[in-house]
Amino acid sequence: MTMNNDKSNIGYTLFKPTGVKHEYLSVDLQNKLVTATVSYNDRVYLTVFVNLKTDTVTVDGSIEELQGISMDKESYIKMFRREAEFFVANNISNPKKYYEQYK
Repeated sequence: MTMNNDKSNIGYTLFKPTGVKHEYLSVDLQNKLVTATVSYNDRVYLTVFVNLKTDTVTVDGSIEELQGISMDKESYIKMFRREAEFFVANNISNPKKYYEQYK
């Protein structure tokens, strides 16, 4: 910061949980299929089916009601696809168990 009253970029960000959850329901390593969901208050809003064999993603549902408290639909799709590739490449059939070891 200089003496000519330039504004500082110093600050902090507070991250608070929104209650929006994403979960991997199934990982079929043999067929390279992953099913994941986005839910809020025990209601599933979006289900994403990633098929790595056919290089396709199928989406059921909408997260429009979650606008402002969740990522956008495309971000979830990209995240689920990346994670599906990671699970299959690393032979991870139970993502919950895998991530539990790092808590």
